[in-house]
Amino acid sequence: MTEAGLFSRVEGTREIEGLLLPFGELSRPNLSGTEPVMFSASAVALPRDPSIVTLNDEHDRFNPLGRGVAFTIKPDVGVIGRFAVANTDEGDAFLSSYGEGTGKRKLSAELGSLVRNGANAVRSRLTGAAVCTEGAFESAALFSLASGANVEFTTDVPASDEYSAPDRDNSSRTVSEFTDSEGVRWRRIEEYSSKATVEKITDAETPAEDNPTHSEEETMTAAAAAPAAPALFSGAPAPTPEPSDVDMNAFFAAFHAMKNGRSTETENALMALADIKTTDAAASGLGAGLAPKAWVGRLWQGKRYVRKFIDLATHVYGPIDINGREGYRLFGAEGLVKKRTTGEKTELPTGSATSDKRSSTRDSYGYAADIAQEWQYLSGGAEVMQQFWQGVADGYAKVTDIDARDTLIRVAMNRDGAALSARVAPEGLPAGTPANSAYYPGVVQLIQAIEAISDADDDPAWAIVNPILWKQLIYTPKELLPEFVSLSVTAGTGEANVDGKVVVKKAPQSAFPGTSATAPQVAAGAKGAVEFKELGETPIQIDAVEVAKFGLDRSIVGFVETFIVRPESTVFIGTVA
Repeated sequence: MTEAGLFSRVEGTREIEGLLLPFGELSRPNLSGTEPVMFSASAVALPRDPSIVTLNDEHDRFNPLGRGVAFTIKPDVGVIGRFAVANTDEGDAFLSSYGEGTGKRKLSAELGSLVRNGANAVRSRLTGAAVCTEGAFESAALFSLASGANVEFTTDVPASDEYSAPDRDNSSRTVSEFTDSEGVRWRRIEEYSSKATVEKITDAETPAEDNPTHSEEETMTAAAAAPAAPALFSGAPAPTPEPSDVDMNAFFAAFHAMKNGRSTETENALMALADIKTTDAAASGLGAGLAPKAWVGRLWQGKRYVRKFIDLATHVYGPIDINGREGYRLFGAEGLVKKRTTGEKTELPTGSATSDKRSSTRDSYGYAADIAQEWQYLSGGAEVMQQFWQGVADGYAKVTDIDARDTLIRVAMNRDGAALSARVAPEGLPAGTPANSAYYPGVVQLIQAIEAISDADDDPAWAIVNPILWKQLIYTPKELLPEFVSLSVTAGTGEANVDGKVVVKKAPQSAFPGTSATAPQVAAGAKGAVEFKELGETPIQIDAVEVAKFGLDRSIVGFVETFIVRPESTVFIGTVA
């Protein structure tokens, strides 16, 4: 293989061949402005039809030079590309300008759908190519193609070359100088953007800036006589060309792209344009979990729990005696009073009654943890802990409220301790009830329970119903309600009210053990039937600092004292399973 970077046109063909994309070599800064990347044979997909790949001049899609003919992957080398230069004025100018072997032109790949893992390409597809003064890779270069035969490079361009550049004026002629890594000075002469020559500057020579009047013939002669151009692998800095005339075609093309909301940079999908998707980070070579997620703390778990049942009974706050409370009840007080029938100035009659003693019970609730003090002192930890302990307090409120609900229902069901011993059967529908009133039984059953509390010489205050009875309440038409009964139901709250005095709450079927899940169930009672007592500040937070281990022992505790004062002021009406 000849020296990389040199190019020669073979008589009778317009094809060129070169190393388009080297493997195992880190790219230099490129037109896309992306980070350097390294390719391997498995990271490049070639098109099935090579002609889809356009060969552009300096990645300018408005200046095509030719089409792809064939692409070959050599695992230890890179992608070798063969291109057919178009039979156009621009193609002729390209072949004549760089065919003498002195032009510094390189191949540069245009890749799309590039996925990378750091500096290593994972996958990509070849979409285009270009010939550039400075390519993205140091080793990418042009060399000759001789239709299967080896061809020697020449330094002269035949005078009869049918592809020589047409005569043009020198209005776009620019001259720049640079020095290679060995200290040799070189002059680069560019004409009409697609023709350039490089020549060595002798010590006795006047700088190119001071002598810009060389004719085209002088330039070609000097180029032929000058030594070979510096190797493309030398790492010589790229020359800095002086400002040239504006290409109005390119200007209007860019203006048109901006007018239609397109970016000329993104339109040119140049090498190392990464395509990393947020939806497929692992496939992009980043690895699952590498992209951090934003921390939002404790997620929404619905509104904070508000107690529904414990306040149905008598609920007080205050000190709780360590041994609990006791009291007595008097039964048959009406038997103590007798009518005197012996007349005046005689002894008053003496009656009899019974009494019993009742005691309260106490339940304890709590949660404890040994916390590293780093949660408190390091940034971000205190907020997390605050939300966590708020969740513990909410948990205490819910657990104690559910226990209070189950106590009220249990007392109504089991006045003497036997399961469902106090159950009362539902009454039948009143005479004259419409036959289609499927939801009406629940209303009748609720009124029946309220009446039972009044019959026990107490004031009904609460009722807890199962989902079946609740559905019957909210769907019963107004015209089926008794005339003097006012029922107010608020859908979505699980709460209703009868005559503005009795609060009705919905509870799950599991709160009514031993009963039928397809029949309405209701427990009701007076407010003073059961008393719940808690400490003034509930729950209580207790902290103990563990200095030696830089820790904190924290506990959340609470106490609920339950006093069943008058179980006969409760009633349960329902059906067994």
